[in-house]
This record gives sequence, structure tokens and C-alpha cells, in this order.
Amino acid sequence: MEKAEPRKGLAGKEVKSNITDNESGFIKSADGYIQGYNAIAIADSANQVIISAKAKGTVAENGCFPEMLKDLEENMKKISSKENPFKKALLTADTGFFSEDNLQEAEKIGIEVIIPDPQFRQRDPYYAEKKREKVEKKLFTVEDFAYNEETDSYICPGRKVLKNIGDTLLGNSGGRKYQARGKDCAACPFLDLCIRKRKSKMPTKKKDTRKKQKHRYPARTLFIAEKKNKENLCEKMRDKIDDPVYRELYSRRMQIIEPVFSNIKYCKGMDRFTLRSEKKVNIQWQLYCIVHNIGKCMNAINTKRRKSA
Repeated sequence: MEKAEPRKGLAGKEVKSNITDNESGFIKSADGYIQGYNAIAIADSANQVIISAKAKGTVAENGCFPEMLKDLEENMKKISSKENPFKKALLTADTGFFSEDNLQEAEKIGIEVIIPDPQFRQRDPYYAEKKREKVEKKLFTVEDFAYNEETDSYICPGRKVLKNIGDTLLGNSGGRKYQARGKDCAACPFLDLCIRKRKSKMPTKKKDTRKKQKHRYPARTLFIAEKKNKENLCEKMRDKIDDPVYRELYSRRMQIIEPVFSNIKYCKGMDRFTLRSEKKVNIQWQLYCIVHNIGKCMNAINTKRRKSA
């Protein structure tokens, strides 16, 4: 019997795959987890015409961003006949595409982007006012820890040492991990401001026959990502999205792209992919995008005719 080859994710590690369609991904949906593909599209703000579209069998969409930008650039050059089609252009994307690699890729090709970090809503004064009663204590961040270059360690606000325990991966980023001693953290008066409490499980009446494990004290860890680039574009983007002007520009994203997916799903009846393999699914997705574009182009032509009549 022929064995299926192991599938690797964006981080290079083996991920869960499917024997029937190994190119599909184990994706979280509104109805739970399904084996399928993510449909991605970029549309213009004037007429909601799709300029770039891909279907990828990956759980994380952010890894598709550089490929989508490359296709977008090629298509825009054909449409506009300009060598630099991104001049004065602005691209908005949801928080799922927020990463240093994606921001660096956009910087490289010269297009301005607004991709907020996942915590940007928590810093919004409007939402802060609405959720004032549910405000959680602000935990210590990396900025609250002092770095000791001689010992390659960090000193916490409680004057305890976090030692370098080696290199590690967090998501798609590599870096160094520093960790404190569990006993130091357990006796620390700043524990509530340093480590988020985990919810305790509901007690059960069944007798626990498992062997008693040694009590593990909570230990604070720090992840210091490798600095691959001269400037940190993630930090610049956080400052950018906190500007009310850029927040207002980003708020328009929903009314530009979400109606596109609604039109294809509800009006065109494309509520699921019916083929297997990324190549076939990608063709199916792009055919539906073409049908959507034909309708949008006809609307623009008919509007122009009515105005000239």
C-alpha cells in the first residue's frame, strides 16, 4: 500500500493532513472544524471588482500574503499599464495577516498597507469605554523587565532572574526563551500582575486513581524574537493603527470586501468547494470570482449609460 507523504506547515513542522485530499487544511469554521480550503480575495474599493484571488488549503492565511501581493502586482500592471501600479494605493487586510514578514514584503514592493495587530481593539478608546466594567489588570510586558547583557538574563520587577533556556519557535518566529524559577514566582508579591491565572476545572465526584504528580509552580517566561530587519514594522503599524485617521480608513475594509464574499456565497450559491486538490479548488474559486466581476462590470457600464442618456 502506498503511504501518504507527511505534510508540513508554514513553520516547517508536520501538520495534520487528510488521506483523501492531502492538500486541504484542518480549518476552523462557524460550524466547527472542517477539512477544506480558505478562499482569499482582494477587491478594489470603487466597484468591488476582485483583482486577485486564491484558494489555499492552509489553516493560517497570513502565509499566503506575499503570494497574493505578487499576483496583485502582476494583475495591476496589466490593467493599468503602469510600471508602479501601487503608487498612492492603500491596501487593508484583517488582523489574521498581521506579521513582520508580511509588512516587510509590502514595504519591499512599495505598497502602503493597514494591517492592525490582534489587540488593536483593546486600545481603542471607544471600546475601552464600553468595556470599562470588564477591564482586566494589565500584566507586565517585556518592557518591565531589565536585560543583563553580561549574564544574558532578565531581571523581573520582583528582582528575580529569568535565565536563557535556549532558542525556540513561537508561531513562525524564532527567538530566545527566558524563564524564571517556579518557586520564585510562587512567592512573588507581583504574581497577579505577571502571570494570568488559569481557570480551574470543575470538581468531579469520580475517584481519581491517577498517581499524584508533583506540584508545579507557575513560572514567568519571556520570548525575545530574533531581529531580522533593521526596523520593526510591527511596532510602527501598532502606532499607525492607533491614529484615528488610519482607524477610520481601516473601518472601510468591511464594507469593501465582505459584500464580495456575501455575493458569491448567497447570491451565486457558492457555499462550499465541491472538488479536491488545490489546483482544482483554485480554478473553481477563480471561476466564481470571474462571474462576480462580470456582474460588477455590467453594473458600472449600465450606470454610465444611464448617466449619459
